[in-house]
Amino acid sequence: MAAGRCFLLLAQLACLLLATSSHAETATLLGKVAICEDGSEWPPYTYFERRDGKKTERIIGFAVDVIQDIFSRNGLLYSLELIPWARCQAEVKLGKNYQMALNLSYSEERNRNYLLTRPYYQTTNYYFYSRRQYPNGLAIHSVADLKSYAVCGLLGYNYTGYGLKAGEVDQQARDFPAVIAKLHNRRCDLFVEKLEIMTGFLAIGEPFLQDKDLGRAAIPGMEHAPFHMAISPAMPQAMALRKLLDEELLKMESSGKLKALWQKYASE
Repeated sequence: MAAGRCFLLLAQLACLLLATSSHAETATLLGKVAICEDGSEWPPYTYFERRDGKKTERIIGFAVDVIQDIFSRNGLLYSLELIPWARCQAEVKLGKNYQMALNLSYSEERNRNYLLTRPYYQTTNYYFYSRRQYPNGLAIHSVADLKSYAVCGLLGYNYTGYGLKAGEVDQQARDFPAVIAKLHNRRCDLFVEKLEIMTGFLAIGEPFLQDKDLGRAAIPGMEHAPFHMAISPAMPQAMALRKLLDEELLKMESSGKLKALWQKYASE
């Protein structure tokens, strides 16, 4: 029995050393990974830190904490910039100037364009409308009812999870103030967004939810939306990086570390 336990321990140690060696090799071959995210910010996941109510150049958030934890423990280097979201996605697809993005919901197109990691957080789906136009609210009883209204959204955002195809959403707006203005000006009936994001903006001094004319409600029957990191398939060691990230995200989920990191932002 003692010999059996000894053999098992040696086997486990060998696997650990092999995994560590593999990750170290991946870090050496990768060099520095250039990450981009939405320049309009995506609080509480990626956004600019505020000090005394003023925006700084420091990028913080739940997704930043997660990638920093994984990269630092595995000897990986990265840079992070917030740029226009449509450009970021196009750049990551090419893999030349940027090789990763941190916050992508799933779509078949994105699954073709990138290597998506396992999901590491999920959000709650809401629709927003103008009480000036609809003082009694909207007649939405299911996801399918969204199509009964003129939907507007943001450039580069993914709306396929809401059952809305390309061309069914007016995506000319580049930020949330612009899309909210379109509602109040009766240029569309509603837009859809994650409640966590709109609440996140409130926490950093962007009071969208304090607009008394902006109505909101959960989309009936719609499950939480999972979010992934995206890796450019064009970058060297892309498969190895996704493998490492998937393993680390699973460990962080199983150990409760992801939940612990999230509590910091949930409390805010």
